[in-house]
Amino acid sequence: MLTEEQVAHFRAFGFVVQRQLFSPEEMNAVYRDFDDVMVEERKGEPFTGQKTQSVLWFMERRPFLTSLAEDDRIYRVVEQLLGPDFLWVLSDAHLFVGDTEWHSATDGTLPVLDHVKVVIYPDPLTSDTGCLRVIPGSHLPEYQQHLNPLKEQFGDASKRPFGVTGAEVPAYAFESRPGDVIFASENLWHASFGGRPGRRMFNINIYEDPTTAEQVEYIRDLRQDSTAMFYPHESFLNSDRPRIRGMVQRYVDLGLA
Repeated sequence: MLTEEQVAHFRAFGFVVQRQLFSPEEMNAVYRDFDDVMVEERKGEPFTGQKTQSVLWFMERRPFLTSLAEDDRIYRVVEQLLGPDFLWVLSDAHLFVGDTEWHSATDGTLPVLDHVKVVIYPDPLTSDTGCLRVIPGSHLPEYQQHLNPLKEQFGDASKRPFGVTGAEVPAYAFESRPGDVIFASENLWHASFGGRPGRRMFNINIYEDPTTAEQVEYIRDLRQDSTAMFYPHESFLNSDRPRIRGMVQRYVDLGLA
């Protein structure tokens, strides 16, 4: 659970960090399942380090990883930030190669639905080795709009819209150790620089419960433009765990599953 101050931190800056949320024993289970899923997706082939490997519906594939989604340390925090009956969108995992330039989910328009991204890095990372960087407060529409020139760098890393490289943009570096978790708005401008090939990361994307006609239509529109987001995995739809089932029940109610 977050304190009132931590919730205020999230509202103001767009993220909040929870240090050592998971024990070394739990992280060992994460390593096992993470590597197992990634190898399974590669059909047993070794990771070459030439390009990023990404896997969709990641946590949905292993019972232990699924259990993290309903764990109070994640579930209750998301509930604090989004309210009850929130909507599970997707989990994904990555073995990253190269830099990830600055990007955000929106261009400064007001969000139709609030959402949270729960991000976990199984490996220790620093600002020099590819940790997540965020620009505090950049989830707020007015500030977000001022940062839109950074999009130029996403297409061409040599661009200098503010006279600096992507790595030189003033930011908070989420230097993490295994067991740390960051809860962030997807609207927050974020990036990563300087990491070695194959650094591991997985995250959960969760939206607030769509209750208005506009919000429901927004979900339907986003779903049409995606092959994975808002398509709940059968392991969640068929789960006998109340929290897991509850996070995807809205799709059933809306005729989307």
